[in-house]
Amino acid sequence: MVERVPPEAEVKYNKYLQLRDTYNAIVQQRLAAESSLSEIEKVIETLNELSDSAEVYKMAGFVLVKSTKGDLLKELQDRKENLELKIKALKNQENLVKDELDKVAGELQRLLQGAAGGGGAAGPAGGS
Repeated sequence: MVERVPPEAEVKYNKYLQLRDTYNAIVQQRLAAESSLSEIEKVIETLNELSDSAEVYKMAGFVLVKSTKGDLLKELQDRKENLELKIKALKNQENLVKDELDKVAGELQRLLQGAAGGGGAAGPAGGS
């Protein structure tokens, strides 16, 4: 005899899949932001090793534009701060979605265990 999965379990499973995809997308965004932050920190470190009068250039689309060390450091510092804020927000979002994902997974597991154990004589009697 083939047992049918309860409709509520199917709904929970679909919600689980959606949350898992959302979680994975957030993690990917965070990892990309952390990678960019690491690159910026390396560039800042390199710029700090240069003399104040050194010629520096930055990319503006497909063109290199001459800049000053001070202007470039300020721009990079602003980007760094923005990325740090973005990473913090993504980590918070990641934790919230992870908690919800774990909750839905637990609910789904209980539903499926209840469906599997509901037709047999074995298993504890009682409920919530």
